[in-house]
Amino acid sequence: MAEEDLRQSPASPVAEHASKPATRRHLVLLVAIIAVAVGLRLAWIAYANPNPLDGRVDDTTFYAAAGQSLASAKGYISFLGAPTAQWPPAYPFLLAGLFKLFGSDNFLAPKIVNALAGGLACLVIYLIAMRVFDRRVGLLAALLFALFPGQIYFSTLLMTESLTPALVGLMALLLLMWVVERKDARWFHHVALGVLFGIALLARGEPVMLVLVALFIWKLAVPAWRLFARQAGVFVLAAGLTVLPWTIRNAVSMHAFVPVSTALGHTLLAGHQPNPYAIGSLFPEAKIRDEYSYLPYPQREIKVESVAEHQAIMWAVHHPVEEAWYPLLKFKHMFQNDDDAVAWVNAWAPAPDTRPQLLSTQQEDNFSALANVYYVAVMLVAVAGVPFWFSLKDKRKLLLVLFVAAWVAIHLELWPLGRYHVPLEPIFCLWAGLTLVTVYDWLIRHRQRFLAQPRRARQGR
Repeated sequence: MAEEDLRQSPASPVAEHASKPATRRHLVLLVAIIAVAVGLRLAWIAYANPNPLDGRVDDTTFYAAAGQSLASAKGYISFLGAPTAQWPPAYPFLLAGLFKLFGSDNFLAPKIVNALAGGLACLVIYLIAMRVFDRRVGLLAALLFALFPGQIYFSTLLMTESLTPALVGLMALLLLMWVVERKDARWFHHVALGVLFGIALLARGEPVMLVLVALFIWKLAVPAWRLFARQAGVFVLAAGLTVLPWTIRNAVSMHAFVPVSTALGHTLLAGHQPNPYAIGSLFPEAKIRDEYSYLPYPQREIKVESVAEHQAIMWAVHHPVEEAWYPLLKFKHMFQNDDDAVAWVNAWAPAPDTRPQLLSTQQEDNFSALANVYYVAVMLVAVAGVPFWFSLKDKRKLLLVLFVAAWVAIHLELWPLGRYHVPLEPIFCLWAGLTLVTVYDWLIRHRQRFLAQPRRARQGR
């Protein structure tokens, strides 16, 4: 298969379809795909519906407890009842709003929001494809995402993983619309974009790298420095003002400068220590916490954060050989599987006999296998299509590539696991969809040649 035949060109079928408006049939298909995405997630929630306060000790437990605390006006506090900034605040505040509306013990409402976010992600994927590739790629990519087992599994957990794919996709879509294409973009669009990025920062720390990507793409789209500075300045200011109230809260409650979260020390030290993925390496800051046990909270949280950051930096400086190959190790752990959500359904508890058992061992194995096989298949197809979606000249394609590169890069400095690639799966589905559509178009264009070969062979006998 000649690479030249498969590459997109202005006259290629993919490019031709990109310029055609969506028909009613395509819109019906899109609605059907969104319905499938939401329906599968709701079905999984009905099948596996863990209670975050059932005795497990994990992120879902904190999010649920923090949301309840905020809903009852007790503040953003830790399990010890002291102010905390250990987790980013956006998701707990969302939960607080839902608990206020539907009851503090109603854990079904946020799970339904997770399911709806899966449908929203399918819509966003389609809209991105319409601008970068074509509507057929959008429909296929949306379908791939709708059926993604790993994504479906997360929908029953009170975690950010079900929301961030739609959030990251929306960030990319609005950058395409208001920065790359610059169609009717006004100052308030740049404000809205900044607010969205600010919310993403308050949901997870990683989008700080996406801010840098946005500024880079912005400069490519707006070569004039004065115009770029004015537009990007509004964007950065809006993002900063969105984060500022939480930073002020931390200064008042924590007596320290904490823009978003104190989790950096933990994750940085976890990724810069001997054998970062060995058993028992998950909480390397535990010794530091014990050392400063005489300090009350939140002072101890701030001190542990500061010391953990320092130790991580010092370890990296004094172990250059390990630091040279650790990114490969972290890359492997970030992308080697897509079944993290299955283990989180049963979760972890301090004592093995108190561990919730919503899924049997056999069910865990089966659901994990399904997630990993599907994930690997999509990733292989996406990687096979590098010549079709990688471009340094096309700012639209470059935006998607840089989103992935920036997200991966920041995690290679921290301590990534499989669930940290979840926000990128909409882009992987786009790339896989493009590969399949491009190969299909190539086969259609050359089918007459393939059909003619057997006839020529018979005539020559």
